[in-house]
Amino acid sequence: MRTSTKPKFLTILTSLITAITITLSLAATVSVQGVITQASAAQSHMTIPCATSPICTEVQNPEEVFGEGNYVGHDEPSNLFYSNRPGSGSQMIYTLKLPTDPKPGPGNVPKPGQSFNFQLHPAFWFGMAMCDTQSYPEQVSTCTPNSDSNIFEGQDAQHPMSKHPGTAFTEMQFYPPGWVSWPAGNSCDAKKWCAALNIDSLSEDPVAGTTQNPTCQATAGLEYVNFAFITKNGQSQAPASPVNSTLATFTPDPNKDLFMNSGDTLVVSLHDTAHGLRIDIFDLTSHQFGP
Repeated sequence: MRTSTKPKFLTILTSLITAITITLSLAATVSVQGVITQASAAQSHMTIPCATSPICTEVQNPEEVFGEGNYVGHDEPSNLFYSNRPGSGSQMIYTLKLPTDPKPGPGNVPKPGQSFNFQLHPAFWFGMAMCDTQSYPEQVSTCTPNSDSNIFEGQDAQHPMSKHPGTAFTEMQFYPPGWVSWPAGNSCDAKKWCAALNIDSLSEDPVAGTTQNPTCQATAGLEYVNFAFITKNGQSQAPASPVNSTLATFTPDPNKDLFMNSGDTLVVSLHDTAHGLRIDIFDLTSHQFGP
């Protein structure tokens, strides 16, 4: 397992922000900063297809750069550490202090040299590789719990790709306040922080040379994201699955979601359970809890 850290604790994510294009009709396709919506009278489906979305850290459309059928994933800076202590990959606890913004000058205008968090990074996160049998390279249907056997060092006789466990990347993201609100932007509030769990998977089989069918790609994308804001009761405010996610999935709800103040001290726990990965956020300053 690996953990990525950004400002002070986590390395800064660099992301492209592009114009918003919206086409509205009863059964239209709506593109909001690369977030694709299939609108209908009853319910709107929305997901983040990273292969074509500019909010993911890569070229906006790999096929335009590298040719049709070619997809190039993320290339991001990170601070990593590795541990040989048994169990360290499935039980982690971090303590951090949310960054603060500078106090602006008269008229709420930034002073020369001042930068606010939303100008420096759209998010920082704790990252970790995890087993996902439906993600690249899609060769085995199970992952061994709490075992280093899931770690493959390259492709050789001992670690052939045909036996490689599927791998997804988990990002426990924190979003700074003050910018345009989700889903067009990535702030939840003018003054408060929020957080969301993202799990990125890639639907590609390099051995057979196949990807998921066009119908599924049109619904969720080639690299799809399971997304859910951290709530105060531990229940997702809307479907997190990219197949069932809606506009509500990406719209912050102050009545349900955990909002935090700049400068708050947090304890973040990532640990494995019989039902899968669990993440808890304890705000030691406000005494709030996001299971």
